Amino acid sequence: MKKSILALSLAGALVFSSCESEVVVDDATIQSIVNQAVAAVLAQFPDVPSTQAIADAAAKAAEEAVAAGFAGQDVDAAIEAALNAAQALTNPPVERVGSGGVVEITGNTTWTSDKIWLMDGKVIVQDGATLTIEAGTIVKAASGQGANATVLLIAKGGKIEAVGTSAKPIIFTDVEDDIVYANGTTSPNRSATDRGKWGSVIILGNAKVGEDGGEEDIEGIVSGYDFTKYGGSDDADDSGELNYVSIRHTGTQIGGGDELQGLTMGGVGSGTVIENIELLGSNDDGIEIFGGSVNVTNLMIANHKDDGIDLDEAYKGTITNAVVYMAADSDTVFEHDGTEDSTGTIDGAFTVSGVTAYGNGNAEKTATLGDWKSDATAFIENVAYVSFPAGSTFKGIDADTYKGAGTASALGELSFKDIVVVTSDTKTAVLNGLLADETSATWLTIATSKSASAGADESVFAWTQVQ
Repeated sequence: MKKSILALSLAGALVFSSCESEVVVDDATIQSIVNQAVAAVLAQFPDVPSTQAIADAAAKAAEEAVAAGFAGQDVDAAIEAALNAAQALTNPPVERVGSGGVVEITGNTTWTSDKIWLMDGKVIVQDGATLTIEAGTIVKAASGQGANATVLLIAKGGKIEAVGTSAKPIIFTDVEDDIVYANGTTSPNRSATDRGKWGSVIILGNAKVGEDGGEEDIEGIVSGYDFTKYGGSDDADDSGELNYVSIRHTGTQIGGGDELQGLTMGGVGSGTVIENIELLGSNDDGIEIFGGSVNVTNLMIANHKDDGIDLDEAYKGTITNAVVYMAADSDTVFEHDGTEDSTGTIDGAFTVSGVTAYGNGNAEKTATLGDWKSDATAFIENVAYVSFPAGSTFKGIDADTYKGAGTASALGELSFKDIVVVTSDTKTAVLNGLLADETSATWLTIATSKSASAGADESVFAWTQVQ
């Protein structure tokens, strides 16, 4: 990192306005001030990871010094301000939440973007409490395994308001991720393939769930507490909002072969807003939704181990505009099940619309395109499969609910529309003998390339790490 590079970005005659006068500054003066600021910043932070952070600090020092009128002490003060700004970006304070075990948030709480928040244990937002997370905030999780896995869980009746922006997404990651605010949104040491470093973000609600009795405990978190329960009778239930949120390196194993997902929701209602979500490197599913009626819009999933989008227990919401990038060891793009209510009285039908799935050339499995089983009830439309290896097939299409081509979701029916697989294989090969009457698959097209209108609108994912 050279001072000359930073200084050049600020060189040229500049005009600054102060409360007293307008000052015109020539190149030499700007150069002198910037050199002082850069030298001071570099002396204190020799290993600063972001050139831009230092450039911004130097620019701020120069502007403040000029506006102040160039008195020696004012230049010193401006440089001190620049140092403080650099310090906040490169070495932010860490606020620990929990020390293992269970910590409950029982009142309205805000996590601010001037600190890194370190969760350790089961952090539970209880009924009646709201956790607000400011745009751009970095949240890290301790790396406990099994029963000690770190989890953020929003209990029934609790809320999360985590609303970022495309420029300042909220990032959930693990404690060994070296990312700080000076890095922007890109980690200096993690990649999208890193998995299983912590637990998950879990939201539970009061919407209907296809289980006997209409209620269930979320799997594998902790036993003996009421906050693990989800399900109820309010399909419009509101658990808050996640918007422009990146959840990374999740899915630590919790025992018995079970792992946590990137984002897990159980019984979450349609009053909840889930939009612009990035899920990187889950050691199980990218997203799993148990029942409820929550809608999810603009979903990016990459390098999951099990399934990309897993929906079950009579889920009745809509997944709209999603991109799934498969890893070599991923199982399927979709795994979809029906109700688990043995009485059949709690049922649901969901829609998945506008998905582009990218295969992996080193795929370890062939039946990876999707698995619709256990009386899956859904309408799947406008899905494009791209770059899957030759021989890739569907894994399962439930014969009991399959109705062929459709136009909308309907209870008890599994139907499809405008599904495109870009491959040199035949339709017969892709269907893999799963349909008794292959002629009913008018919804499936084999193509040599993807049209611009097929699948997701990927332009909305420019803020993510994958695009």
